[in-house]
Amino acid sequence: MKKTLVALAVLAASGASFAQVTITGQYGFGYAQSSDSANATAGGLGISDSNISFVDVEDLGGGLKVTSQLKIDGLNRGKAAGGDTFVSIAGGFGTVTLGLAEFDTDTADQFGTFLGATILGGHIGDSERIADFAQYATSFGPVGVSVRHTEADKGIGAGGAGTYNTQRENTFAVSYAAGPLSVKADYTAFDNKAGTNYDTRTTLGGNYDLGAVKFGLGIQTTKFYTTGSTTETFLGASIPLGALAIGIDYM
Repeated sequence: MKKTLVALAVLAASGASFAQVTITGQYGFGYAQSSDSANATAGGLGISDSNISFVDVEDLGGGLKVTSQLKIDGLNRGKAAGGDTFVSIAGGFGTVTLGLAEFDTDTADQFGTFLGATILGGHIGDSERIADFAQYATSFGPVGVSVRHTEADKGIGAGGAGTYNTQRENTFAVSYAAGPLSVKADYTAFDNKAGTNYDTRTTLGGNYDLGAVKFGLGIQTTKFYTTGSTTETFLGASIPLGALAIGIDYM
């Protein structure tokens, strides 16, 4: 029994393939602290990410490829939760993806170079949502374009003045990646606009990798239906040390 357990652990850690299924995983741990305008602070140590993914890629011939993923997320001593699951078909026309996934909605998670604003042992809140989605994406050299429809939230509600619970969204995104530079801009429009619900969200940011250090910068403006708008800015840096990364995110 001990030998079997060790073999499985090595397989998951190395990302080895077996029977056309690739198994990968990651684990992150860190410290986070936040404060508000009243100088109230919250912080502490905790897991930032822990998951295992099973990915199958099938070549259908004729330039067509199907990819499917099953992910187990939130692994700790107390529980294991479901993670991103999807199936996609790709070809010369681009890539069509259908699935259920967790979407980052704050700049730290979208352009973060290390921990972003992820939940650390429940000490720091996050802005994410879990929802069914359909997406089409294609690329023109270093430029990527995508359109995504996302259904109402199924899990983590967003913080702040709005709520994702009853709102669907449509997102148009453009990205550029070449050499050490990657940039992304997207615009999201929400339905079911009423009360303090969301109206639109615009995000712009990117990362620049100098090798010894990687920088992230982002800005996001969220407009609410009746309560004005908010703007969030982000600056982050990450220093790779072999398999270890040390970084700081500031919002």
